[in-house]
Amino acid sequence: MKKLFIKNLPLILILLLGVFLRTYKALELFAYAHDQDLAAWIVRDIIFNKHIRLIGQETSTQGIFIGSLYYYLQVPFYLISKMQPPGLIIIATLLGIFTILSFYFVFLKTFNKKIAGLIAAFIYSVSFFCVMNDRGTVPTTPVFLWTVWYLYGLVMLLRKNQRNGFILIGTLSALIWHINFSLAILLILVPLAIYLSGVKVNLKRLLPGLLLFAILSLPLFVFEFKHGYIQSKALINSFINDQGSSLTLIQQSRKVIYIFEMLISNIVWWPGKLYYFLIPLVILFASIYIYIRKKIPGQIFWLFVCWSIPVLVFFSFYSKIVSEYYLNGIIVAWIGLITSVVLVLYTYKKTRIFAIIALTVFAFINITKILKYSDNKDGYIYRRVLVAEIRRDSEEHNFPCVAVSYITKPGYNLGYRYLYVLEALHVNNPDSLSPVYTIVFPLNDELFPTDKTFGSLGLIYPDYPRYNTAAVQKSCSGENSNLTDPMFGFTN
Repeated sequence: MKKLFIKNLPLILILLLGVFLRTYKALELFAYAHDQDLAAWIVRDIIFNKHIRLIGQETSTQGIFIGSLYYYLQVPFYLISKMQPPGLIIIATLLGIFTILSFYFVFLKTFNKKIAGLIAAFIYSVSFFCVMNDRGTVPTTPVFLWTVWYLYGLVMLLRKNQRNGFILIGTLSALIWHINFSLAILLILVPLAIYLSGVKVNLKRLLPGLLLFAILSLPLFVFEFKHGYIQSKALINSFINDQGSSLTLIQQSRKVIYIFEMLISNIVWWPGKLYYFLIPLVILFASIYIYIRKKIPGQIFWLFVCWSIPVLVFFSFYSKIVSEYYLNGIIVAWIGLITSVVLVLYTYKKTRIFAIIALTVFAFINITKILKYSDNKDGYIYRRVLVAEIRRDSEEHNFPCVAVSYITKPGYNLGYRYLYVLEALHVNNPDSLSPVYTIVFPLNDELFPTDKTFGSLGLIYPDYPRYNTAAVQKSCSGENSNLTDPMFGFTN
């Protein structure tokens, strides 16, 4: 046991560092907005209504839904935490640990060197960008976990292990619906890997992967059959009809490239916006150099270099307003290129010191940023105490129900409804004549003076003299609007 511990001490230290960074000020920095509120609503539906859900929330493309797997994964953690959202910190941390271990294993196997696995795991464990992704509690959070195992599947194809490669890729392909549809674009890398392997597809080895894909995709197939193939039609329409981007093809391409450069830079550092292109260029030229010097396997090099191309091309032509998380699937390839360069530097005694210095500076920059990070102070703990204050004040004034209005930008009024449930509040709409509490974000006391603040959230109490007992009782006699009103993104 002692020998095993000593042998794996570097990996253990990387894991401990990764856990620390992912749990540092965990509750204080626990983000809670519409996605988390909606997920809590879905989990509540599964637990209390015994609703066997085939789908999760509706995506930004109307008629297309996220699969339900991530919501089912949240169920035990909600039960452990007695239905409190901070229970999700546990699942986020566990997924982060598993992702770090996955980077270690996959890159060890990819380069057949333990140090390669340690370098990749260290980069993923420490990178501010990766840490903040792992702290997320949304269905797209496991994108890095999916892509690193997808890389392993492609590596198996490169090494002519088609049976296991297709089994893994078939499994992962079925999970795309549950994580992020943009991952489907990366499937074009399968024929590239087969081509680079120099071996034709063996149908007998392909069939187990196809069978697993079909079995694991049954929830999707059943939902489509039951609902008239609504998602298939919506997907086709999304390619035919404009999806909201007002940019020209050139403008869209520039925006996609800008986001691409920003994401790659953020793995390592955060230069000024004008200099986002520098880090990707340095990584690419360094990778080309070690490829020319034959310090990296050619198949792996071309797989990493070509990885981003289909994603960039697709979103340049797709008429949708592109968000950063659409491109997160490319990150693993660039961590792969960085790992390749650092691995070559570390391999030779003359250059090893440069590898050590680079990793030390990288760690210092990223760990410092994490330790100094401060959010908008509008997350879970602030929302929860604000909602608790509404309950306390309403009970003090004997209000059987309340109404809540918002002074904020569209979208920032979302992310409170499950918290009202936790506080057992009967919440109506402001036009119901129930006593109105107003939430203000961001604070602006010159325009909207608040009575009490909670981080960057403000609360304005009702104009108490306006409300008499009889009128309030009448306004509260109907249904609880918080429980009955439609919820954006929620579908039964």
